[in-house]
Amino acid sequence: MSRMLKPLLLASLAAISLSACQSNGAASSNHDAAASESHNNICRQTRGDTASGGRNVLYRCNGQAVLASAEVKSILSDGATISFGGGGSVIRHNMITRQAARRFGKSDEAACERAYINAAKKFQETAAKHGGKRVTNFQSYLNKRTLGGGQYECEVGTFHARVVIQADIAR
Repeated sequence: MSRMLKPLLLASLAAISLSACQSNGAASSNHDAAASESHNNICRQTRGDTASGGRNVLYRCNGQAVLASAEVKSILSDGATISFGGGGSVIRHNMITRQAARRFGKSDEAACERAYINAAKKFQETAAKHGGKRVTNFQSYLNKRTLGGGQYECEVGTFHARVVIQADIAR
Protein backbone atom coordinates (compact mmCIF):
# COMPACT_ATOMS: atom_id res chain seq x y z
CA MET A 1 0.00 0.00 0.00
CA SER A 2 2.78 2.43 0.84
CA ARG A 3 4.34 1.82 -2.61
CA MET A 4 1.19 3.16 -4.27
CA LEU A 5 0.61 5.93 -1.76
CA LYS A 6 4.05 7.49 -2.11
CA PRO A 7 3.83 8.16 -5.91
CA LEU A 8 0.29 9.46 -5.46
CA LEU A 9 1.44 11.91 -2.79
CA LEU A 10 4.36 13.06 -4.93
CA ALA A 11 2.09 13.58 -7.94
CA SER A 12 -0.37 15.58 -5.83
CA LEU A 13 2.40 17.73 -4.41
CA ALA A 14 3.80 18.35 -7.90
CA ALA A 15 0.36 19.37 -9.21
CA ILE A 16 -0.17 21.81 -6.35
CA SER A 17 3.30 23.30 -6.81
CA LEU A 18 2.79 23.66 -10.54
CA SER A 19 -0.55 25.42 -10.11
CA ALA A 20 1.02 27.84 -7.61
CA CYS A 21 3.84 28.62 -10.05
CA GLN A 22 1.45 29.13 -12.94
CA SER A 23 -0.68 31.60 -11.01
CA ASN A 24 2.48 33.74 -10.57
CA GLY A 25 0.85 35.92 -7.95
CA ALA A 26 -2.32 36.49 -10.00
CA ALA A 27 -4.51 35.92 -6.97
CA SER A 28 -2.81 38.73 -5.08
CA SER A 29 -2.62 41.23 -7.93
CA ASN A 30 -6.14 42.51 -7.29
CA HIS A 31 -5.30 43.01 -3.63
CA ASP A 32 -2.02 44.70 -4.58
CA ALA A 33 -3.79 47.14 -6.88
CA ALA A 34 -6.39 48.01 -4.26
CA ALA A 35 -3.81 48.39 -1.51
CA SER A 36 -1.60 50.51 -3.74
CA GLU A 37 -4.39 53.04 -4.23
CA SER A 38 -4.70 53.53 -0.49
CA HIS A 39 -1.07 54.64 -0.20
CA ASN A 40 -1.47 57.84 -2.25
CA ASN A 41 0.94 56.75 -4.97
CA ILE A 42 4.04 57.44 -2.91
CA CYS A 43 6.05 55.01 -5.05
CA ARG A 44 6.44 54.61 -8.78
CA GLN A 45 7.94 51.65 -10.57
CA THR A 46 11.26 52.42 -12.28
CA ARG A 47 12.26 48.93 -13.38
CA GLY A 48 10.04 46.00 -14.16
CA ASP A 49 10.62 42.40 -13.31
CA THR A 50 13.90 40.90 -14.48
CA ALA A 51 14.27 37.67 -16.42
CA SER A 52 16.18 36.01 -13.58
CA GLY A 53 13.28 33.76 -12.65
CA GLY A 54 12.54 35.40 -9.31
CA ARG A 55 10.64 38.62 -8.85
CA ASN A 56 12.82 41.74 -8.76
CA VAL A 57 11.04 45.07 -9.26
CA LEU A 58 12.54 48.48 -8.46
CA TYR A 59 10.52 51.42 -7.12
CA ARG A 60 11.42 55.04 -6.43
CA CYS A 61 9.45 56.40 -3.49
CA ASN A 62 8.87 59.70 -1.70
CA GLY A 63 10.49 59.33 1.71
CA GLN A 64 9.41 62.78 2.86
CA ALA A 65 5.76 61.83 2.40
CA VAL A 66 6.26 58.54 4.25
CA LEU A 67 7.95 60.16 7.26
CA ALA A 68 5.38 63.00 7.38
CA SER A 69 2.39 60.68 7.78
CA ALA A 70 0.60 60.54 11.12
CA GLU A 71 0.91 56.74 11.23
CA VAL A 72 4.70 56.92 10.97
CA LYS A 73 4.98 59.66 13.58
CA SER A 74 3.25 57.33 16.02
CA ILE A 75 5.66 54.49 15.15
CA LEU A 76 8.93 56.43 15.34
CA SER A 77 10.22 57.50 18.73
CA ASP A 78 10.49 61.08 19.90
CA GLY A 79 14.26 60.58 20.15
CA ALA A 80 16.55 61.49 17.28
CA THR A 81 15.04 63.66 14.57
CA ILE A 82 15.51 62.50 10.99
CA SER A 83 16.54 64.97 8.30
CA PHE A 84 17.50 64.59 4.68
CA GLY A 85 20.13 67.33 4.82
CA GLY A 86 23.18 67.87 7.01
CA GLY A 87 23.40 69.60 10.34
CA GLY A 88 24.78 69.22 13.81
CA SER A 89 28.12 67.86 14.90
CA VAL A 90 28.54 64.47 13.19
CA ILE A 91 29.67 61.70 15.54
CA ARG A 92 29.16 58.73 13.16
CA HIS A 93 29.61 59.29 9.43
CA ASN A 94 28.12 57.30 6.47
CA MET A 95 26.44 54.57 8.48
CA ILE A 96 24.45 52.07 6.42
CA THR A 97 21.47 49.89 7.25
CA ARG A 98 19.73 47.32 5.10
CA GLN A 99 16.14 46.78 6.09
CA ALA A 100 13.48 44.52 4.69
CA ALA A 101 9.76 44.08 5.14
CA ARG A 102 7.61 41.08 4.36
CA ARG A 103 5.51 41.53 1.27
CA PHE A 104 2.93 38.85 2.08
CA GLY A 105 -0.54 40.39 2.26
CA LYS A 106 0.72 43.86 1.31
CA SER A 107 1.07 45.84 -1.86
CA ASP A 108 4.58 46.52 -3.14
CA GLU A 109 4.20 50.14 -2.06
CA ALA A 110 3.11 49.24 1.48
CA ALA A 111 6.04 46.82 1.82
CA CYS A 112 8.46 49.52 0.59
CA GLU A 113 7.04 52.00 3.09
CA ARG A 114 7.39 49.49 5.91
CA ALA A 115 11.03 48.74 5.01
CA TYR A 116 11.76 52.49 4.94
CA ILE A 117 10.11 53.01 8.32
CA ASN A 118 12.17 50.10 9.69
CA ALA A 119 15.34 51.84 8.46
CA ALA A 120 14.32 55.13 10.11
CA LYS A 121 13.56 53.35 13.38
CA LYS A 122 16.88 51.48 13.23
CA PHE A 123 18.77 54.77 12.78
CA GLN A 124 16.90 56.32 15.70
CA GLU A 125 17.92 53.38 17.88
CA THR A 126 21.53 53.65 16.66
CA ALA A 127 21.58 57.39 17.38
CA ALA A 128 20.35 56.80 20.93
CA LYS A 129 22.99 54.11 21.44
CA HIS A 130 25.79 56.47 20.34
CA GLY A 131 24.48 59.56 22.15
CA GLY A 132 23.19 61.28 19.02
CA LYS A 133 20.20 63.58 18.86
CA ARG A 134 19.84 63.73 15.08
CA VAL A 135 19.98 61.46 12.05
CA THR A 136 21.22 63.59 9.16
CA ASN A 137 21.87 63.03 5.46
CA PHE A 138 19.24 60.27 5.52
CA GLN A 139 19.37 58.98 1.93
CA SER A 140 18.88 55.91 -0.20
CA TYR A 141 22.03 53.89 -0.89
CA LEU A 142 20.72 50.92 -2.89
CA ASN A 143 23.47 49.30 -4.99
CA LYS A 144 25.89 51.92 -3.59
CA ARG A 145 24.08 54.72 -5.44
CA THR A 146 22.95 57.65 -3.34
CA LEU A 147 19.60 59.22 -4.01
CA GLY A 148 18.86 62.41 -2.13
CA GLY A 149 15.99 64.84 -2.08
CA GLY A 150 13.95 62.75 0.31
CA GLN A 151 13.52 59.96 -2.26
CA TYR A 152 14.50 56.34 -1.81
CA GLU A 153 14.77 53.23 -3.95
CA CYS A 154 13.17 49.98 -2.94
CA GLU A 155 13.69 46.52 -4.43
CA VAL A 156 10.70 44.23 -4.23
CA GLY A 157 11.13 40.49 -4.55
CA THR A 158 8.71 37.63 -4.29
CA PHE A 159 8.60 37.61 -0.50
CA HIS A 160 10.00 40.93 0.71
CA ALA A 161 10.85 44.55 -0.04
CA ARG A 162 14.33 45.88 0.71
CA VAL A 163 15.86 49.31 1.19
CA VAL A 164 19.44 50.36 1.89
CA ILE A 165 19.80 53.69 3.67
CA GLN A 166 22.91 55.71 4.47
CA ALA A 167 22.96 58.43 7.14
CA ASP A 168 25.06 60.27 9.69
CA ILE A 169 24.49 60.39 13.43
CA ALA A 170 24.91 63.90 14.87
CA ARG A 171 24.58 65.73 18.17
